[in-house]
Amino acid sequence: MSNFGRRTWNKEDYIGKTDTDIARQFTENELNSLKLKYSNYNELMKQTNSNMNQKTLVANVTSFKKGKQFGFYCDLCDLTFKDTLQYVDHLNHKVHLLKFESMFGESLISDLRDNDDIPMDEFKKIYSDEIKTFVKLHDDYVPKTKITSRSKKAEVPEIKEETKLSKMMGFGSFGSTKK
Repeated sequence: MSNFGRRTWNKEDYIGKTDTDIARQFTENELNSLKLKYSNYNELMKQTNSNMNQKTLVANVTSFKKGKQFGFYCDLCDLTFKDTLQYVDHLNHKVHLLKFESMFGESLISDLRDNDDIPMDEFKKIYSDEIKTFVKLHDDYVPKTKITSRSKKAEVPEIKEETKLSKMMGFGSFGSTKK
């Protein structure tokens, strides 16, 4: 029988390794030095914050392809990007913004001023002007459904004279609601 692919374990060898691991205990000085090294929060924070708000120039890594392919597709520019970072960079790029403005005839919201900065008086004036123009445009509009419902209410149901057959039977028809 072949032992190919099977491994036999030497149990005594592993028992010996565990004994040496248990025997090796950290000394008090080693533990204190490790504690100081990893518990100095000020130094750790300085290291992590040292590269914050810095820009790093990297070679042009934009990998996009013309046409619709696998990835993130921009309908306006007909480009496909491999990852989200490149796609978002493209959406914020001036070329995309110009294409958006030329296609839709309006600028993006990011180009407009922030509405929180508008004084309240100016906001009320603009709002009232918008309402006045809306009322002027839609002043003569009367819903057709209301007219038809009023005309139906005004109608008086016609009373038909009963025929000889309906008088004899006691009812006019066999349940048909059609007129």
